[in-house]
Amino acid sequence: MSDYLRTTSGVRLELLPDAVLEAIQRHLDTYNLGPILADVETCIETISEKKKRGLFKGVGNQRITSYAILTPAWLIYAVVGKKGVVSVLSVPLAEAQVEDHALTPFYEKLPDTGFHITGNFTGQVGMHGRQQVSIFLGLGEGRVARVFGEALLAAIAKTRR
Repeated sequence: MSDYLRTTSGVRLELLPDAVLEAIQRHLDTYNLGPILADVETCIETISEKKKRGLFKGVGNQRITSYAILTPAWLIYAVVGKKGVVSVLSVPLAEAQVEDHALTPFYEKLPDTGFHITGNFTGQVGMHGRQQVSIFLGLGEGRVARVFGEALLAAIAKTRR
């Protein structure tokens, strides 16, 4: 059982919270990415709620909201942190490697739903500029999350043709 209860729903790009839209626009401007959001295929919101568990519960329950925007050529990922700070990363799909967490050896010890994405991400990953990193894109278990995962895999496959 995952430490997180995740709920994923579809959302229209223009209906994202203002702070998220502004952070995404700053990201696009900072890294001169141009109009990569002109052809959005899908946009989702995932709410991840960390549950208190065990004797040492740490900081207790936490709620993290993330947004994933898929275009034919890019994945843009925005996370709203505990204090409302929005962090944005993006990766060209042609440079991304994606692995379903359920198919990894880690799943047995850390069950969860989502994808490990490795690539040359643009954004703040401890440094400025582009850097090869891996992120975990956590998703809920519902239909919207499954459809997004299928769309992500299909979009990446298209870049390989």
